[in-house]
Amino acid sequence: MKPTNEQTQTLYRICYQLTKIYKSIDLVRMDERTGNLYVLAGENLEFEIEPSGEYK
Repeated sequence: MKPTNEQTQTLYRICYQLTKIYKSIDLVRMDERTGNLYVLAGENLEFEIEPSGEYK
């Protein structure tokens, strides 16, 4: 399963902002059941990117 264009654009923006403030990106993983991307960064930052590109 591949990420959608919207997910890819949102992932890029999140990664750019994280590295801009010197936070490490520890994990990027796609949940094949839901199609959501998960990003773990720094010590306690978590993002979930839905196929629509919206994130929590």
